Amino acid sequence: MRTRIAIPMLAVLGLAVAGVVIATRPGESQPAGPDKLTVGIYAPTVEFGTAQARLTYVQGLAKAIEQSSGVKTEAQAFASLGALRKANVDFAIIDGICYSTNLGWPLLANAEVGGGTTRAWALFSSLGADTNALRGKKLAFVQLGCNDGAFVDNAMLESEADSFFASRVGKPDLTAAVAEVASYKGAQGVFAPVGAQKGLTKVFDTGQIPNPAFVQLNGKLPGDIVSKVGSAVVGYGGSGAISGWASPSKAPYQALAGRFGKTVKRRVPADAVPVRLDSDVLAEPDTLKDTAVTGVRQHFERPPERME
Repeated sequence: MRTRIAIPMLAVLGLAVAGVVIATRPGESQPAGPDKLTVGIYAPTVEFGTAQARLTYVQGLAKAIEQSSGVKTEAQAFASLGALRKANVDFAIIDGICYSTNLGWPLLANAEVGGGTTRAWALFSSLGADTNALRGKKLAFVQLGCNDGAFVDNAMLESEADSFFASRVGKPDLTAAVAEVASYKGAQGVFAPVGAQKGLTKVFDTGQIPNPAFVQLNGKLPGDIVSKVGSAVVGYGGSGAISGWASPSKAPYQALAGRFGKTVKRRVPADAVPVRLDSDVLAEPDTLKDTAVTGVRQHFERPPERME
């Protein structure tokens, strides 16, 4: 009797041990979460004022992410998109213009500046509101390294002023670009968000430009970690040049990307509009009585009642 009971018990124990071994095989286990996360920032068209203010902002956001995800999170600020790429960060605040040229990165949130996720931009001048006053002058711009030529020529100037400016002066951020015109007089025109012109005169509006995007750069992170990071960012109020974050929407970045292509404008001839004649073409004059002047009788024919 005992022997019959012992054999099934041993079989059950063997299966249990085998199950533990199978469940703990390295190749079939769930991926472990990361020990550390890194958040970078490259957003030179947002007016943080100083490099330290920019770093302080992203450090505050990193702390909020750490509290939400339970993973130690550090922050880094970068002077170029190339440097940020080489650092292999996990997440990043990317300038809206740059994200429009890199739409493959997963978008987790849209930055809010001044209450919206986009801002109106314009061409500002130190020479007044006359566009012609800028002909042959210098243009200052934020040198992003994100298809800058297409942004200026096509998105801002609508492909109509390729040779309008004599030269262009690239600056590392928006504050420096505006100062180049307003203070240093190294250029006479600059593209900037409305409100950042520092006493310059608006020449013309150039449309809405999206604010920075919060994106995922490390595609190997577990989905639950990515979800927690996204929720932490959208819920982050913070303080600084970026006032908050909205749920992700690619639409404004896609709209800007569509403006990067060269615009070719052609004249379209207008369609001929048919005209209906409601009166006689020939009018019958009064009978000519002075035969001395007109020796030949003139004949006139009245047309039909109406020409269709």
